[in-house]
Amino acid sequence: MPRDKADRHDLYATLGLTAAATDAQVKAAYRRRAMDLHPDRNPGRDTTPEFQRLNEAYSVLSTPARRAEYDRATHYKAAPDAAPDAATTSFPAPVTCMGCAKVSAQPRVVIFRAVKSLVLVSYRRTITGVYCSDCAQKQALKASASTWLLGWWSVPWGPIYTVQALVINLLGGTQPPLENARMLAHQAAYFYATGRPDLAQSLALRALEFANKIPSPLSRRDTTRLEKATLIGNLQVFMRELGQKSQPKQLKNSWSLFHKRFFVQAGALVALLTGIGTAVVNTAFWHDTAPQILVPSSAPPFAMHWPAATPKAAYVRPETAPNGRPWPTTAGYLAGVAQSFNTGLSEVTIDNSKNSADVFLKVVALQGAAATPVRQVFVPAYGQFVIKKLVPGAYDIRYRALDTGELSRAGPIQLHQTTTSRGTEYSLVTVTLYKVASGNTASKALSEDQF
Repeated sequence: MPRDKADRHDLYATLGLTAAATDAQVKAAYRRRAMDLHPDRNPGRDTTPEFQRLNEAYSVLSTPARRAEYDRATHYKAAPDAAPDAATTSFPAPVTCMGCAKVSAQPRVVIFRAVKSLVLVSYRRTITGVYCSDCAQKQALKASASTWLLGWWSVPWGPIYTVQALVINLLGGTQPPLENARMLAHQAAYFYATGRPDLAQSLALRALEFANKIPSPLSRRDTTRLEKATLIGNLQVFMRELGQKSQPKQLKNSWSLFHKRFFVQAGALVALLTGIGTAVVNTAFWHDTAPQILVPSSAPPFAMHWPAATPKAAYVRPETAPNGRPWPTTAGYLAGVAQSFNTGLSEVTIDNSKNSADVFLKVVALQGAAATPVRQVFVPAYGQFVIKKLVPGAYDIRYRALDTGELSRAGPIQLHQTTTSRGTEYSLVTVTLYKVASGNTASKALSEDQF
């Protein structure tokens, strides 16, 4: 039975698009909407009917033949300047805020501090994430509130660490230049690919500012120097080509220091700082673990036209885990597989909450002449898992996306643990897995023999 006119219009509306949307925009809109409707984000609400409508709309609009038939039946017309090979074009997925899951034109990688103390021991941790400005303010307030409640109660270092953490959070946390340059460069590519060259140019300018702040390492073995030069060169080429086609969009600085939550934190600190010298704040107590927020690498040069995806051999998800047992139903270690290097205090959180694919991963120790797998973990789609009791040393994370079979590697990650008279310091690292156009996560590629 034919649908009435109002009903025929609902497929594009379900995805929040118009008939002029490209195939890449349809795919990106579906992913964002599916994430918004996931049960973990909607406790107490049944989103099943909306999921069904979303899947129906995507099944039609993502298939060229079915979409063309639908457009003819509803008198929709594609945009006249739409690229004829849009369906085969590789499309960069945007980096989203870890707080609100929205695509922001001004995201940042930010590090906040939190302190917990008890009698003679103080534990300090860094909270690293990709945030929009509003969510960053909320996270700073949350970290400071926790520190206000729990940070003071050890002698003598609790008050010192607490004051330093509160001041750093008050000033907006730390924004590491390398990670921000990578992320903003990727976000610029996303906005260019979605038809917003003005925003792309503004983001490229911001990325270049961060790239110029990247410190040059002293060691010749450190690859940061090469990555900095490559990133700056790619951004300059990207901006020159964009400059011939558009003017940068003037964005209001949403990361200004003075905002309502700044005054909340500042008011709480005024009375305290009256009796404490500013020398405490400048003391170099913090030894931050390098943030492990995974944003796309700057190694590939920017391209104004995204290359077609390379066909891959057919992959079939295995029915059982490598140990021959069924896959776990929740995040956890593979049953029967020994856990080693488990006498330390450091923790690595695997954050797969942005992805619709289950992941099988290995934590590989890089100490010694050979790389050694020390943990094997299953993390479901939209899930997280905390790998605990790791000893100090260098590790990397090697993992397979079980929906596509893609292999990737994150790291290296350097974990520290130091016991002094002031307390025990150890690493708390979060590895956030992001999807990219080909279906794997945004990190270095890995061969089958390396996995």
